[in-house]
Amino acid sequence: MKKFYRSIPLFIILLLLVVQLKAQHIKQTFVNIHVTDQSLDKIFEQIEATTVFRFVYSPSAIASIGKVSFNRDNVTVEQVLKQVLPRSLAYEQRGKNILVTVRETESIATPTTEGLITGVVTDQKGQPLYGVSIMVKGSGKGVASGVFGTFSIRARSVDTLHFRHLGFYEQEVIAGNSYLKVALKQRMSDLGEVVVVGYGISSKAELTTAIGTVSGEKITDRPTTINLVQGLAGKLAGVSVMTNSGKPGGNPTIKIRGTGSINASNNPLFVIDGIVGADPDIIDPNIIESTDILKDAAATAIYGARGSNGVVVITTKRGANTAAVINFRNTVSFGTLAREISLMNASEALEMFKREYEYKPGRLAPHLDPNKTFERKSDLFNADGTPKYNTNWQKEATRLAISHAHSLSFSGGKDNLTAVANVSFKDQQGILLSSYSKQVNGFINLGWDVKKWFHLQAVLNTGAVRQRNVDINTFGLNGIRQIYEFLPFFPVRYPDGTYSRKGDYPGAEDSENPVRLLKEVQSVFGRTYTMGSLTGTFHLNTKLDFTASITGQTGTTYDFYYSGRDIRGLSETQQGVATRTNAILGSWTSEDYFTYTNHFNKHHLTAVAGASWYYFANTATKAGAEGFFDDFFSYNSLQTGTVKQTPYSYNGTNQMNSFFTRWNYGYNDKYLLGASFRVDGSSRFGKNNKYGYFPAFSAAWRISKENFFNDRIVSDLKLRTSYGVVGNAEIGDYVTISKMNNALGVFNGQPVPSVTLATFGNPNLKWEKSRQLNLGIDATLLDGRVQLTADVYNRLTRDLLYSRQLPATTGYDYILDNIGSISNKGLEITVNSTNIDKPAFSWSTSFNFSMNRSKVLKLNGDIMYTWAGRIMEGRPLNEFFGYQRLGTWGSDEAAEAAVYGKKPGDLKFADLNNNKIKDAGDKTSLGNAMPKFESNIGNTFTYKGLSLYVDLQVMYGHKLANFTRFITESAAPVANSYKSILNAWTPGHQQTYNAALRLPGDGYDNELDSYNIEDGSFLRVRNIALSYRLKPEWLQRYNLKGASIGINAENYFLFTKYSGYDPEATSFDGGLNQGVDVYQYPKPKTISLSLNINF
Repeated sequence: MKKFYRSIPLFIILLLLVVQLKAQHIKQTFVNIHVTDQSLDKIFEQIEATTVFRFVYSPSAIASIGKVSFNRDNVTVEQVLKQVLPRSLAYEQRGKNILVTVRETESIATPTTEGLITGVVTDQKGQPLYGVSIMVKGSGKGVASGVFGTFSIRARSVDTLHFRHLGFYEQEVIAGNSYLKVALKQRMSDLGEVVVVGYGISSKAELTTAIGTVSGEKITDRPTTINLVQGLAGKLAGVSVMTNSGKPGGNPTIKIRGTGSINASNNPLFVIDGIVGADPDIIDPNIIESTDILKDAAATAIYGARGSNGVVVITTKRGANTAAVINFRNTVSFGTLAREISLMNASEALEMFKREYEYKPGRLAPHLDPNKTFERKSDLFNADGTPKYNTNWQKEATRLAISHAHSLSFSGGKDNLTAVANVSFKDQQGILLSSYSKQVNGFINLGWDVKKWFHLQAVLNTGAVRQRNVDINTFGLNGIRQIYEFLPFFPVRYPDGTYSRKGDYPGAEDSENPVRLLKEVQSVFGRTYTMGSLTGTFHLNTKLDFTASITGQTGTTYDFYYSGRDIRGLSETQQGVATRTNAILGSWTSEDYFTYTNHFNKHHLTAVAGASWYYFANTATKAGAEGFFDDFFSYNSLQTGTVKQTPYSYNGTNQMNSFFTRWNYGYNDKYLLGASFRVDGSSRFGKNNKYGYFPAFSAAWRISKENFFNDRIVSDLKLRTSYGVVGNAEIGDYVTISKMNNALGVFNGQPVPSVTLATFGNPNLKWEKSRQLNLGIDATLLDGRVQLTADVYNRLTRDLLYSRQLPATTGYDYILDNIGSISNKGLEITVNSTNIDKPAFSWSTSFNFSMNRSKVLKLNGDIMYTWAGRIMEGRPLNEFFGYQRLGTWGSDEAAEAAVYGKKPGDLKFADLNNNKIKDAGDKTSLGNAMPKFESNIGNTFTYKGLSLYVDLQVMYGHKLANFTRFITESAAPVANSYKSILNAWTPGHQQTYNAALRLPGDGYDNELDSYNIEDGSFLRVRNIALSYRLKPEWLQRYNLKGASIGINAENYFLFTKYSGYDPEATSFDGGLNQGVDVYQYPKPKTISLSLNINF
């Protein structure tokens, strides 16, 4: 044993020695190199200055190499040597010495011999650059780099190659005899940024359409970002992301340039790695490289019938031929209720009951009536009628929600193979009891240069989700509703351990304990999913590529529900309700297209032409039962229910085949033209209109390239215009054919199977089409310190799909027809600025502003009513419509009130048509659910390793229909409500907007009117994030390539007049009932801690 202890110091010494030796290998030693247009030995000197290594070489061996550039931090010595040394030189580590020698097998061409020079152009991060101009200086010969940054050009070894790319500093390199690796340094301007367009890419400077780009880093700048759409919030003008609910796993709604349809979908098309129609919720935001949002019709027309509402193109991360990097991200967050609604406490609720009963003389509230007995009276009230309990149900039904997310990724490559792999797990706990969302996801992206002329890319994403939801049956006894309505003088549990419940107080039979509902009502949703693509790119020659891809998605969903025997349902006889819904869906797409690119003289031409085939199928079944003898099996034993619900099943398919082309031409980087055309054929439409045709045109003029333009402030200026037509095929399956329903009829007094008419088909149904005109300007000022983009647009949607009434003699109620049109006009402004850029401190600002005005131009003369509004010709969409509440009738107005059938204490409304009765002619516009403008301002401050990000969100000028307050005040005689109801009319308090309190049998007076349409304007400090990036010397100590820690505060500051939980609310996922708030799941305020490590 003593020998063992004596050996410990020796073991420690040996371990430290091994670690030290490992750290002295060129593969594990990290350096920061910053060399621009200098000789190779300058790089050797920087390596020697910060490491133990010494270079051994012959000066003549490197004399002909020419000047090199290399600017990167935290890279290994081996990575540096691989990128800066030409093929003619070899290197070898011998202890602390690095030998650089001339390869004996390398044949050196004579300086006058012209040969083929090949290479790759990247940015300083090693990402390939597309479209870089490479010219042989003094000869006029030139080429452009390809999609992967590669190029080949004939030149002599002594020739100078000139590299030029928008957004980057120009660079000159001696051709030499080697494979060139050139890294260009980026300017502050983002004109050279690569943007993904329909079936191709383009530099931002060459764009003629309205496209916005969000990098993967910006999408995940909030550690609590759960999905892609949430990460896009506030990042781009014209892209409205509404976080309508705080439920875990909740999906925000996204709209691009307003609402363009009434019956068809208003959701944009998502394209992930070429997978058209992909589901953005199943992608881990951490694997996203960039997101490009195509906004105008000229950009989206190449997607035809699926691009009417804009297109979101997501590119995931790809590996590179660099040393392997392993990244680990971990986030832990703590969420709490952001703010409480002003609800009555126990004493106030009892005061309400007292006043309701005393509305008529001689009545007493049950707790004050000595002759009134009920089972829990002594448990709830003291002898004098005061309450024993004062329960805050908002506190009791919520919790500190501790969530965590973890992801582990690998990226790297060797020779002709690159890879990115990621696995992630998220456990998001809701602030309401029992609610959660858990997701596991796996992702892999492989790139393989099979041959020099053939590249293969394979992407696979798979995972599973399980959620415990809160029952949100709007008008039932769901947990959220009962937080508002369950009486505060009830306890969570009585001393005997039983829950307080309905009927414990006379008149409160229609309410239920919210804590019990949240814990015992089971609403479980889950899904599995797999999404993948396989893409082959054939480089037929230096100008022509052919791309073939096959993509697919498949998955299953389940939705299980159980409400126990002792929980009141839609009826007292249900005695437990269980349902199970299962669905399977799948789709595949095959796309093949050619891409032609040519640079000649001052001309640049890109052309794309191809075809696409799409197939989708889904099937679903639902079954349910009621009347269970026990709660043990919950939703897992439907056969034991005594009452079977009507089963349901569905199977649907649709197909689409398409042909498309896109052309882009540029002259001298000054005059730019674009055109596209797509033909779509869909099985969803009848034979008379099966095909849709979608053309688009665009043009741009870079004024700053003109000789007459010489402005010291404006360094780049471009004007854009575009016009295009896109369609909307998201109308559902089988809407063009007549459908029948099974039913039971009666013949000779006996039930017999029969068939009834369901819907009348319309074989002449046409595509909804949106025509959009766009005018835009892009400007770069102050040498790239300020970038400005502004667009105005006019979007006109015609042939709206709308249900037209049919005569009763047809046997049908309606037919779906093309009878309407809607316009959306708007303005978008985006400004990004670098305010301060010093070595130790920087400050940058991003600002965007957008406004949209919609109008119904045609609707066949009909009026379509929504929850709190209407849709009619000549009026904007999402308009609230109703009576204008003036207050209450006073005692001195008894005679006038009687004319309207009212009395003092009743509600008083504006008689707009002066006919002395309250009728439909008195209804008027009460505002609009869509804001007059939206704006976001983000500021980023960095000081050495510290970074502070502050994000502000502004929405102004919109209204919200607070159905929650309306319903609770209507139910106040038997339930809790807002404190505002205590402001009700009394003989001594008559200047009020609340009617006198009374019981339902007394003719309770309430109305969804102007009183419940509230101002929804707000300013939110959406996010405050502080992070620290560890110093390189610390990283080297632990063999790390990068590490950062951060703390984030989200949704902590909100300034609004709205009385509900949150003014960014809707209970209907952003459709035509946008802005209607009915018992929303409250959003949390969240503190999160994050750790990010690169190995």
